Amino acid sequence: MVMVLTPCHRGPARNLLTDMAQCNTKLPDVAAAVVADWEGEPLSRLMQRALRDALRRLYAEDRGCDPRLTDEPSGRGGP
Repeated sequence: MVMVLTPCHRGPARNLLTDMAQCNTKLPDVAAAVVADWEGEPLSRLMQRALRDALRRLYAEDRGCDPRLTDEPSGRGGP
């Protein structure tokens, strides 16, 4: 599911889920929350933030950037 929505390959998709699990959540619970969100049950705020941060890192790695340099405060666009 992550591979289709992101889009990315298996390794980066698993890394994204593992990265989200860093917020003190077990990997199977993260995967279940993503599926539940797809079915209409919103992610918790903590999980939303973890997903946003994980996606930033994934896309930064895909572009060959240092993900720490791409983090911008929420609600602000780039230059």
